[in-house]
Amino acid sequence: MGNRRGMQIRHKLFAVFVLSNILLIVSMWQVFQWSFDRGFVTYATERDRDFLEQMANRTANLYLYYEDWYFLVQESRLEEEWQRAKLENLRDLIPPPSTPNLDLIYPSQYYRQRFLLFDEDKAPLIGDVAFVDAETHEVEVAGEIVGYVGLRSMRALVQDQTLRFVRQQGEAFLLISAFMLTIAALLTWPLAQWLSRPISTIRQGTKRLSAGKFDTRIRIKGSDELADLGRDFNHLASTLEHMREARKKWVADTAHELRTPVAILRGEIEAMQDGIIKVTPDSLASLQQETLHIARLIDDLNQLSMHDVGNLNYQMEDVEVLDILEQSVSAMQRQFEDAGLDIELQAPHKSKLRITGDTDRLHQLFANLMNNTLKYTNAPGKLTIKLTKEQKQAVICFEDTPPGVSEEDLPKIFDQFFRVENSRNRATGGRGLGLAICTNIVDGHQGTINAYPAPSGGLGIKVVFPLI
Repeated sequence: MGNRRGMQIRHKLFAVFVLSNILLIVSMWQVFQWSFDRGFVTYATERDRDFLEQMANRTANLYLYYEDWYFLVQESRLEEEWQRAKLENLRDLIPPPSTPNLDLIYPSQYYRQRFLLFDEDKAPLIGDVAFVDAETHEVEVAGEIVGYVGLRSMRALVQDQTLRFVRQQGEAFLLISAFMLTIAALLTWPLAQWLSRPISTIRQGTKRLSAGKFDTRIRIKGSDELADLGRDFNHLASTLEHMREARKKWVADTAHELRTPVAILRGEIEAMQDGIIKVTPDSLASLQQETLHIARLIDDLNQLSMHDVGNLNYQMEDVEVLDILEQSVSAMQRQFEDAGLDIELQAPHKSKLRITGDTDRLHQLFANLMNNTLKYTNAPGKLTIKLTKEQKQAVICFEDTPPGVSEEDLPKIFDQFFRVENSRNRATGGRGLGLAICTNIVDGHQGTINAYPAPSGGLGIKVVFPLI
């Protein structure tokens, strides 16, 4: 199947910008029409109301003189007949009739076309518009309402003129909008390309990363979300590169650690086969010792791998840190005596310190840390274990006597297979996995572990667990 290629992001950005501008123009046009119509009609209506009051006063004065509405009705009829005659005889100049009273009420021809008159019962006398559909004002004479003057709806009369004006304004608005849209499109295209360039760069970098080129890095400019994404990409690439190197180193170190005891086993077995070494209980014990060394190494590697893939199970429960420490110290007491070392547990905090933990894993953690002292501390020497409480944390410090660890090696002692190149790396040393296992156990208990130079001149290891 062919690889279907859709719209690129710069095309989508361009389309979004253009459509947004079109939508904005259409919305502005609708608002313009609504605002113009509403504002114009409202203004004209307010003007009509002011003029109606003047018309009512003038009409009331005429009513006092004539005492009825016949005079206005007659003048309005004459004016209507003149309008019809003028339409029927366009070529003839027919003089308008004399309408002095209507001229007095509204001298403007604009208002004369809209004038309405109703009697006191609201029945139409001039005009054919219902009372409820007109803007009216009562005509009072001697405190009594004798009729109503009104005006036709301005909207109906000026509709044609208004539409013509609005159409002209609309054409001008559309021309301006088309011009502005063209400018916006010309500016939007390079803007869309500029915005999509970091994404394209990250996309290309991702392709190289997926091809195994973990040394790929992208240039970062700015401080927006795309720049943050670029920094995250570089961090991911750096992490993958580090993991690849760590995996290579782990495989090489594992092979090296296994090669030594296997070579010893092979050499001793071949020597026995050739008769160079006799098969005796001592030679068999040597073989067994190397076999146990390989078995322990495999067990340690298995624990580390299980923790890395999340399969190392923890049976969590509420436990007393001091109780586990006392049991661990008691179990190691004989080994320390045989090695010519002292061990002391200091717990000045009398109250119980409870944490959520796995008892067996915590025993393993403390045993590994004490074994580290057994392997690397010169006799006579001493290991001091201090249990204290800091805020809502249980703090356990393991401090032994010389030899110590250099400042530059302190951050590395928790790495797998790491051994320091000084007097703490003796032939009787371990496999370089004990402290790495400690780190995994502490992580599994949501704690922290770090190393520091002990005041006594040896190595100090600080373990912190959150209290319940």
